Amino acid sequence: MADGTSTRQDVLSDLPVANRSTVNRILDHIQISSFHPTSSYVRAEREDAKPPLRIASGWVNGFIDRDEALDACGPGFTPWKSDERRELWGVSLPENSLRAGGSTSDRRAEQQPCPTCGDLMPLSNVCDFCG
Repeated sequence: MADGTSTRQDVLSDLPVANRSTVNRILDHIQISSFHPTSSYVRAEREDAKPPLRIASGWVNGFIDRDEALDACGPGFTPWKSDERRELWGVSLPENSLRAGGSTSDRRAEQQPCPTCGDLMPLSNVCDFCG
């Protein structure tokens, strides 16, 4: 965007398809007042003035503790302590380059386009944007 901000929809559409539902769930759990793209992630300012989240294509960092990360992401995620941002936590998203086996390229071929908007749906076959 021209003013240096993005919308939630912009943030989601720039992510790998496999990661959109997880980030959407995080953004449903943590209220964000504004999104600011940087060269390597989007800084998501919280409405509660806690430290901002950093949303990258393969990870999200900035949870205030392990429990917040687990609550926001849901089952199946293992939060890690941030090396760069002391006292904060992060999670690796399903498609990432942080660890072996983080790619979902084998599953991508199984995804179907949404019959309403045409965007690829997660493997649940429920569109992140149309529901």
